[in-house]
Order: sequence, then C-alpha cells, then structure tokens
Amino acid sequence: MHLNVFTQCSPSPQFKGLWRYPGDRTATGYRSLSHWTDIARRLEAACIDALFFADVHGVYDVYQGSWRPAVRHAVQIPSIDPALLLPALAAATENLGFAVTYSTTYHQPYECARLFTSLDHLTGGRVAWNIVTSYLRSATANGLGEYLDHDVRYDRADEYVAVVRALWERSWEDGAVVLDADADMFTDPDKVHQIDHKGEWFEVRGPHQCEPSPQRTPVLYQAGASPRGTAFAARHAEVVFLTMSDPAAGAPQVSGLREQVAAAGRDPAAVKVLQGGMVMVGATRAEAKEKARLYNELWSGEGQLAKWCGWMDVDLAACPDDTPVAEIAAEGSKSFVGFLRRLGPERTWTVGDVRYLVSRPRRPRREAPVTLYGTPSEVADRMEEWLEVAGVDGFNLIPCPPSAGVDDICDLLVPELQRRGLFRTSYAAEERTLRERYFGAGRSRCEVP
Repeated sequence: MHLNVFTQCSPSPQFKGLWRYPGDRTATGYRSLSHWTDIARRLEAACIDALFFADVHGVYDVYQGSWRPAVRHAVQIPSIDPALLLPALAAATENLGFAVTYSTTYHQPYECARLFTSLDHLTGGRVAWNIVTSYLRSATANGLGEYLDHDVRYDRADEYVAVVRALWERSWEDGAVVLDADADMFTDPDKVHQIDHKGEWFEVRGPHQCEPSPQRTPVLYQAGASPRGTAFAARHAEVVFLTMSDPAAGAPQVSGLREQVAAAGRDPAAVKVLQGGMVMVGATRAEAKEKARLYNELWSGEGQLAKWCGWMDVDLAACPDDTPVAEIAAEGSKSFVGFLRRLGPERTWTVGDVRYLVSRPRRPRREAPVTLYGTPSEVADRMEEWLEVAGVDGFNLIPCPPSAGVDDICDLLVPELQRRGLFRTSYAAEERTLRERYFGAGRSRCEVP
C-alpha cells in the first residue's frame, strides 16, 4: 500500500484546538525548520511515500461574517508557505517524497511551471503538485484575483494544466542542454521551443524558463469530490484523494472514478486512489482511549465552524436551525453537500444538523469505518478492510494529535503493517523519483495524455 502523511504549515493542522494537546510541538514548531526536518527524517525512517502539505489562499472569514474566530482558533492562520520548506527537507532526506498545494485560481501557469520544475530539480525528482481550485472569497479581498464559481474554476484549471504541461513536456527537447564549451553553447536553441498557447484564460508564448527536471511534470495530485472535480481528476490526476464514509459505500465511488479515467482514454491502473482520514493510535486500548478523551476535551467547536463555513461558503450562524442545507448550498459547498448525502441519503439535512455535526467532537470509535482509531492491530485491520472492500491503493493519513501522531504512525502503526507484509520495509533503490515509487522503476515521466 501507499502511505502519505498529511499536514499544514500552521499551529493546528486539520483538528482545531489540538495545538493545546500536552506535549504537542505544532504551536511553535510549524514555523521552525528544525521541526519539519525532524518530521521528514522520522517519516523517511518509516519508509513513508510522501509528506503532503495542504494550503489555502486567503483567510476563513465567512462564519459570523468575520475573520476573528479563525484568528482566535488558529484556523490555518497564522501559517507559512509550505513550498519554501521542500528544498530543505529534501536536503535532510534521500527518499521521502513531498507534495505541496498550489492554486490554479490565484497564480499564473508560467509561475507554477517554474516553481515546480525548480522544486523537482532541488528534490531530485521527489515532488508532487496538489492541484486545487481555491474557494475562499477572501483571496479576492486581498487582491489575489477574481472569485470564480465552482465549475468555472475547473474550466480555468483544465486550461491551466494544459499550459503547464506544455511548458514541462514540449518546450525543451531531451538533450537540449549540450554544455559545449568549444562552441560556446550551453543550450542548443534549436531544441528549445515556444508553446504559443492562446486560450480563453491564458496567453503564454514560452519557452519555459527551466531546463527539464528529473520528472519533468511533478506527480499530479487532486482531491476534487464534486462531479466536476471528479471529472477533472479522471482527466488529469495520477494520485486522487477521497474521503469516504466506509469501505462498502466507498467501493462504488472508487470504481466510478476508475470508469471515468477509462472514459477519458486513460488506463484506470494509472491512477492511485488514497483514502483520507484521521489516524489515532495507542500502544494499548487504554492509551488509545486516553488520547480520544483528550481529543474530545480539547476540541474547538467554534474553530471547526469557522473552517467549515469557509469550506461551504455559507455562514451557518446567520441561518435558522430548520433551514435545509440544500436551499443555501453555495458554490463552495458542493463537495460538502455530496458528503452529507452519502452520510445520510434519506435525510433532509438542516443547518442545525450541520452546526451540531461540525461543532461537536465525534469521539473516535474502533467500530467507526472512517476513523483509523485504536491499537496498531485494530487500525491495521481497518486499513486491510479498506484495501479489500473499497479497492483503494493506500491512505492519506492525518495524524492526531498533530506531532505526537506522527510518532505513533512511525513507531506503532507502520511496524504492524510491515509485520503483515502490507507495507515496505525499505525504499527500492531503483525507484529514484516519487512517480516511480507509485508506478514502478523506469516510469519517472508523466503518462497522462
């Protein structure tokens, strides 16, 4: 199986309030290079595929019509730019991959192409791009660009990916860099080309500013859950993140994605599907229960509401409890509405339901399919069920608590998976790039048409 570890460069990755967990190192560590290099070395020792950094552009200011709740509860603010970490983490490791989020909505594709080629060079071919279409309206308020409706963002993203792929794959031929000192020629200009792209969203002449990197195109990650997002993933992505409620319900979702991949003219086996979710592991059942108790006690309900209202683009504080969610669904909330439908297909979800669901902690339970919680053996059992029933290729693990949870993954969970023969005990020397880690030696180049 494949294992990524998910995090954010902020004090409280994913679970709001957990920066207060006794002994956790994220509150100040998030802005310390030594904190991240320590984590990278730990993950590499455990043979993890990649450390995955999520990111946002803008601040969460929908709940109560203000950014103050997000600031109070550290809802991805403060934060730092994760892309700047990757060269340093690569220098501290030899095999661990790195994925970073970069927006197609608020950056230009020429800039994106240069950044990821640079990162691919500096990591020795160990980088992935998590393609996102940004949803926070506050980015517009901060001058990053025009806010676009959900499906329009994906229309722009389709063209965006076409531009950066052209720069990465078509602008420089293999062997363009000749280093011919006698002829005073570093690069043969006949082997470097403009891309001359003129589309609805972008005009990019080229050529690309960088010579080809080990992978040329970084590994392409995507996590769209809406119908439009899934269609985008089927067309472009090599690694897709899904958050499914349980293995049996998730199986049709996985097979449906693979069918769309085939319909897009691609090999369904050329896409790796990773189930995303919290992992909380205790050496004993008593230890796991104590971690769950602290999780419940430290949960920040208002912080979670600030985050979810930003995701949904709906201020739940401004709506009566009996308002059906479907009536107020906004452009930013399509994925969440779909999640609610999968969670309770026959139920008419109301604002009150969602407010309760989001603001109240759901104590981890061993029998809950979506939660990887319990002893190492119990968690491994659940992961095997996901592999066998849902047909996923691995997991995007969200450690809880944030830093101690990384230790638990490395010290408790991975050894159990290795004992069962489910996970590697060493990196394969012939798999030099991150893409080869996913698809095999010799496959360092992107095969997406």
